[in-house]
Amino acid sequence: MFEDKTDRGQVGIGTLIVFIAMVLVAAIAAGVLVNTAGFLQENAEQTGQEAQSQVSDRLNVVSSHLNDTDPSSDGTADYNRLNLTVKKAAGSGPVDLTTTTVTYLGPSTTTDFQVTTDEIVSVTPIKSNTLRNESDRVVLSFQLGTDLGSGALSPGDDFEMRITTASGATTVVEGRLPSTAEADGLVAL
Repeated sequence: MFEDKTDRGQVGIGTLIVFIAMVLVAAIAAGVLVNTAGFLQENAEQTGQEAQSQVSDRLNVVSSHLNDTDPSSDGTADYNRLNLTVKKAAGSGPVDLTTTTVTYLGPSTTTDFQVTTDEIVSVTPIKSNTLRNESDRVVLSFQLGTDLGSGALSPGDDFEMRITTASGATTVVEGRLPSTAEADGLVAL
């Protein structure tokens, strides 16, 4: 009538041990998944911020003009000064002008260089060479023969300038000196 049931308790303890081991393994796996998800999220946020900076942290050209500051004696027009009035773009973070690079593609040459404080002429007083507010305006002034490594522009010449901020955002300025440009003149682009 009475059977020996001593083995039955040991089977229950073994099952409990296996169950606890499975829960521990699942907890460790869940921890690894949570860490991996956190790492991936952090990388995605960083990539998103860098991509946003490359699109938005750029300059807007408010106005641009060429100037013949050194008229030749024979009366030909040789425009040798390029002035760009720039501001930071809407939604842009602060833009440090001294970490900005410029690529100039002229009719006879291509030049890459970094903007220096010699080329920055402040229009709205700013405390440093960094544009922080959209109301800040700065004139970048380039001497075509000296700064850009090419000669002056003659009537009918085309040029292109790419201004790239430290974040990688690029602003392109294209211009053509009209064929009717006169010596000792000023031409808006």
